[in-house]
Amino acid sequence: MVADVMLGTGTGPHPGTGGGPRPGDGASRYVVLGLGNRIQGDEALGALVVEALERPDGPFAGLPDPGAVEAIDGGTVGLALLPLIEGLDGLVVVDLIDGGLEPGTLQDLDGLLLLRRDIVMGVHDLGATELLATLQLMGSMPRRVRVVGIQPMRVSLGTELTPEVAAVVPALIAAVVGHLRDWQTEDGSGG
Repeated sequence: MVADVMLGTGTGPHPGTGGGPRPGDGASRYVVLGLGNRIQGDEALGALVVEALERPDGPFAGLPDPGAVEAIDGGTVGLALLPLIEGLDGLVVVDLIDGGLEPGTLQDLDGLLLLRRDIVMGVHDLGATELLATLQLMGSMPRRVRVVGIQPMRVSLGTELTPEVAAVVPALIAAVVGHLRDWQTEDGSGG
């Protein structure tokens, strides 16, 4: 799997996709990119959501074209993720979003607007904002970008999400799958 080999930390593409369509084959491509650190409590959000999405009977099964979607646990890798997310038809980034809101608040942002706002993403060194800004500078921005996250309660050593964040994960997953379904429908995927 491309993500596993290249990053050494990714969980790779959605099972059964064979890595999904690659650039230049004319097929639509969509990626869900989970960011964060698995051993810093709420910061593990992105990785845990990718895990849930990758289950064979999981939420991707109901999409028009589940094989066109790749879920990547990007961890805290940063710019090494760029080749995996360039020129996509749709990108959903899952990460903590510290918008100064009540802990556990779901936030669903347009990726282009994120580049113009003063929102702090997860605590890792290079977050979604920097990745998107780099893609924009390279002229490789995906056609559609959403950043879906949750206001953290606590980011500290630990492997469990706080109850405030964990309670909102199902709604976050529903939002992610909703974006993918809408995009695939617009693109005529799987019909």
